[in-house]
Amino acid sequence: MRAILEGRGKQGAFTPSPGLKEFLLELKAMGVKIGLVTSGLYEKAWPEILSAFQTLKMGDPKEFYDAIITAGFALRKGEVGTLGELAPKPHPWLYAETCRVGLGIPFEERESVVGIEDSAAGVYSIRLAGFPTIGFAGGNIEDSGARELCDFYCRDFLSVLDIIK
Repeated sequence: MRAILEGRGKQGAFTPSPGLKEFLLELKAMGVKIGLVTSGLYEKAWPEILSAFQTLKMGDPKEFYDAIITAGFALRKGEVGTLGELAPKPHPWLYAETCRVGLGIPFEERESVVGIEDSAAGVYSIRLAGFPTIGFAGGNIEDSGARELCDFYCRDFLSVLDIIK
């Protein structure tokens, strides 16, 4: 992980999901605020995020995302952080913090927010925070029985875009 941060890590160490780059760029073109939420500790999560962005040739994730929430660091404008190490998924703080603090969207406007998750704990977290949920294939949502808690369930990013548009 340290080697990745120092620019010496294995290229392509973390492979992004197919269609992720196009999906994120389309959201940006639509003017959508984008927050990235992980309950992973900063020390592990940040190198993975950085490696994925290097693989996608998308530059600095801090400049791309409007908010990035990881466990272990306090959230500050333009930085990566969260209260998440105190209350990881499925606690709603991760998503509530992303929306209110990171993106500046008040709770009263929660219907203008959607959470996209591939894990059951993430689905629970989004739902408990009061936001509509799009489940994404590839994680444990179906095996855990959490699919019925999703407003929508998609197998690819193109399907997610169809819902958001």
